[in-house]
Amino acid sequence: MFTKFVIILFAFIIVGCSSISGTPERSVDIESELETLQAYFAPNVITTYNAKSSNAEKRSYRNEVLSARVRAIDLNFNEFVKDISSENKKLNIGADSTVLLLGALGAVSTVSSSQAIISATSATVTGVKSSIDKNAYYDSTLTAIVSQMQANRQKQLVAIYTGMELDIASYSLMRALIDVENYFQVGTVIGAVNEINKQAGELKAEADEEISMILKSSYKKDKAGDLIRSYWKPDGKVINTANQDAIKSWMKTNNLDNVSITFFLRSELFSDAREKAVADIPIQ
Repeated sequence: MFTKFVIILFAFIIVGCSSISGTPERSVDIESELETLQAYFAPNVITTYNAKSSNAEKRSYRNEVLSARVRAIDLNFNEFVKDISSENKKLNIGADSTVLLLGALGAVSTVSSSQAIISATSATVTGVKSSIDKNAYYDSTLTAIVSQMQANRQKQLVAIYTGMELDIASYSLMRALIDVENYFQVGTVIGAVNEINKQAGELKAEADEEISMILKSSYKKDKAGDLIRSYWKPDGKVINTANQDAIKSWMKTNNLDNVSITFFLRSELFSDAREKAVADIPIQ
């Protein structure tokens, strides 16, 4: 009787784990919507584009193709994220729980005392918790990767939307399709990991340069340096490329283009130049 209770109890645990989901159900059928977009993935889209009689018609068709393909990529990407964040977790926890439960029932079958049954059950509960903890750690890592994928996608989407405002001479359909393919690629796990590794490498290189600077020269932390650094990296980590270009342009104009921004920020040699940069750029 007790064994039957254990089986029922853990059946509820496994079913409970399998019901975990991090996303709501969609109100539209994705497959049906993807089907309506298939015309924009046909091999003849370039032929159709070239056959348009005017540049205005070509521009309009180009933007239709881009919008349709971006939409299709978004639909598939959202399903991909949903699958890896919920289905994978459910399968992992459920499978681990099942294996542990079978092990416990095996122990029960060889020992008849209630104490042994309770001990085996306790071990299974502990094992299930360990499985959940493991998958929670996996989910936290996955969240970071998905966040990077989203950031990569948004950055590439800016390039696509910017191109859609241009005429066909400046942004042809062929070039646009390359950007759409890049939009897909940066939304992959590999693309996200590559970007994370790239950022980590840049941060390490910057840290190594700062350490080398401290060891080789006089290091001076001042208000002007802090202002320039905040202007360069508003959140402390990610470079604002437009602001970086402004700093480099100023440094080139003032014959400092052979000096790294990191060295310029903190070397005592450039304390006066930093104040001038803050005034000239200007940086508030």
